[in-house]
Amino acid sequence: MKGSSSAGEEPFTAFRAWLSTHRDAVSVVADDGRRHLTHHAEVPRVLASTIKVVPLLAYTTAVAGGTLDPAEPVRVGDWDAFHPFDGDGPLGAGAHHRALTALGIACDEYGVAHDPGRPVPLDAIATAMITESDNAAPDYLRARLGDEAVRAAAADGGWPAADLRWFCGETLRSLHPAEPDLTARFTGDPAFRQEVLDRVRGEPISAEAEWEWTQGTAHGTAARLFAFHRHLATAASPAVALARRKLGRDVRYKGGALPRSRGFGLSASGGTVAMFFTGTDFPEVPLADLGLAILADLPGFARDLGVRARSGCATIDPCEY
Repeated sequence: MKGSSSAGEEPFTAFRAWLSTHRDAVSVVADDGRRHLTHHAEVPRVLASTIKVVPLLAYTTAVAGGTLDPAEPVRVGDWDAFHPFDGDGPLGAGAHHRALTALGIACDEYGVAHDPGRPVPLDAIATAMITESDNAAPDYLRARLGDEAVRAAAADGGWPAADLRWFCGETLRSLHPAEPDLTARFTGDPAFRQEVLDRVRGEPISAEAEWEWTQGTAHGTAARLFAFHRHLATAASPAVALARRKLGRDVRYKGGALPRSRGFGLSASGGTVAMFFTGTDFPEVPLADLGLAILADLPGFARDLGVRARSGCATIDPCEY
């Protein structure tokens, strides 16, 4: 298992040391098939891209039901329409740029295709949402499916009150903090798109403004994210089976990152874990590997969190279903 430790150290040594001294900054629910761990499970945390499992299930539900054809050709320009040029990684290497590049589609440094008329399979957009964590993909799928279908998928997976927002609108709010969601205006008003591009080409927002923006983005709990991933790992429906294939063969994972905030949900080998943590000094670790490490040593991570089997504290006890 990979880690970020120096030579001679156990994997995740530095992170586990941080964990033991920042317990209130962490929320986790984990189940290794024998034991169950919860810690601050109902504390709302920044969701970032972890929420993309919800539009994924909405998409696979439509495919399984025959509402959408995964082979349908989609104009890449219609997908690009939900990409506000920024907010998904470094210039020239952002998630949307990576998604187009992986498909062999030439684009500019902001991730806008040179040929907007080029077709891409609908299924490639759904794949990019997971593999590259593309932000335009969930918005495009939501526009195609409708809000009701996305909210129904959330409820089906055990997350009935999921905080579902437009990724495009959330990114634009970092540039226009006093405005309501601007997704519809951005996708339909060329002059406004140019205004946004001009703003993106200017000075970036400050770290303080970026953190203030992050705190206002969508929030959710480890308990709900865990429930959703458990549903994806165990439900027998055709839609869930399709979603599982998108998330991975042996390890089914989706992570998310925003300033000072990390989170992920993962299922593997009969176990499931959902985790969020926040701070200014946590060691960067590969989140999927962290999830596997937690499932491999649930008692050890419980000790790091100062587990006490009493009301109001983290608990670890035999699983009951």
